[in-house]
Amino acid sequence: MKKLLLNPFEKISETKLLLFGIAITLIGSYLGYMFHGRFIGIFSFKTNDEVILTQSLIDNGIDLFSITLFLFFFGRIINKKTRFIDILIPSLVARLPIYLLAFTNTNNFIADLSNSLMSNLDVKNPAAFHIETADLIILLVFAAISIGSLVWSVTLLFKGFKIATNCKTSNHTLLFATGIILAEVLSQTLIYLINY
Repeated sequence: MKKLLLNPFEKISETKLLLFGIAITLIGSYLGYMFHGRFIGIFSFKTNDEVILTQSLIDNGIDLFSITLFLFFFGRIINKKTRFIDILIPSLVARLPIYLLAFTNTNNFIADLSNSLMSNLDVKNPAAFHIETADLIILLVFAAISIGSLVWSVTLLFKGFKIATNCKTSNHTLLFATGIILAEVLSQTLIYLINY
């Protein structure tokens, strides 16, 4: 089961993974809409009071475009035989852990907690800021879940990229890291510029 969760690309057929990736993208977009959150970067989930379904779909489309574009570009540098579909599939599948973050905002829980904490913050007197122990524990649990989702997502993306490009050296890994950083910057920039 662990291998399936961390590297499904060796066990499951290309067609099944593609269909699964498309399905989770649509479901993930719906989750963003239902739980009032936007996927404003390839690894980013932000709560938002008003989210429409088309907005969530466009956000995810931009995220997928960005990550696929850069990883395909760097994949072709590593191996000229890298196929577009072999980069698209991990880009789709690796978003699953990020989509699951939407559940953390059930009943606007995280959004309300964040708003409450921000309203208690006095920028002129930050020493007066007080956070309840229960709220701190909740934030730490949320942070742990977010970090776990990020690690899982990057692991899926790297495993798929590694298989697609046959990358083996540290320079190849550096190209992968550069690709995801550039994709994050591009996706957030495009979403900010569109800001519908």
